Amino acid sequence: MKAVIVGGWGYIGHTLYQSVSDIYDAVRTTSSESKNDPSAVMLQLEKPDCFNYEIIGESDIVFLTAAISAPDVCSHDHDRAWAVNVTGTSRFIENVISRGGRIIFFSSDTVYGENTEETDENSACIPAGEYAAMKYEVERRFTSTDLFKSIRLSYVFSKDDKFTRYLNGCAVRGETAEIFHPFYRAVIHRDDVVAGAIELARRWNEFPGQTVNFGGPQLLSRKDFARILKDEALPGIRYEISEPSADFFENRPRIINMISPMMTSLLGRSSHTLADAAGIEFNNKGAKA
Repeated sequence: MKAVIVGGWGYIGHTLYQSVSDIYDAVRTTSSESKNDPSAVMLQLEKPDCFNYEIIGESDIVFLTAAISAPDVCSHDHDRAWAVNVTGTSRFIENVISRGGRIIFFSSDTVYGENTEETDENSACIPAGEYAAMKYEVERRFTSTDLFKSIRLSYVFSKDDKFTRYLNGCAVRGETAEIFHPFYRAVIHRDDVVAGAIELARRWNEFPGQTVNFGGPQLLSRKDFARILKDEALPGIRYEISEPSADFFENRPRIINMISPMMTSLLGRSSHTLADAAGIEFNNKGAKA
């Protein structure tokens, strides 16, 4: 079986490619000729018909991690984002499925919309913002095929995620970080996302539903996030709390109380808490430049 990682140089895709390569014959795509990887295959999702689909065979698995994911860009540059995230992505998926390939589509917890009650895979979807609407539209288009599964991601933590890099940078420079509150997510470790995605591909028929929530074991605010990193990995962090402007929440729900009942079964263990994940990422050695 071959594994194709679309977006194989991205935040999740790069780590997924490294792990999958130990198990399967793996190929990753790139949208830029500047990447110094002669083995990568060119794919621009706005031009899906230019892709070489001959590399995909029956039962091969395609991890579709690439997208325009910035909520504000999806809102302000809607037509371009729709062309990539919906039109081109859907056409790519159709072509893969026509060859008998299987798709694992990386979606978002924002398809559920803002909620304070626990939300699982059977909960109603009320997409919040244009990015969420785009992800949900792709999911909706492929509900009738058993060759498509969707991973709904919460905030994905690692030492390389945007918020952690911001906190770490402030700690290194001796600056005070500004923490927006309220802003809650079921933060999940990137290692758990990668391990769970690989297990979903490997045990495809054991999880017959089309969607799987990928969230961590705790609903955390950004205040909680900063405090845990300070305690576990970055003792030099100083931060202050502020309330974001109203426009910040136009495309970002304040709280998504998503639970992930299938994660323990997928991983064969409990998901990492943020404290445990911080220890893994930073080796409990404190702030790093």
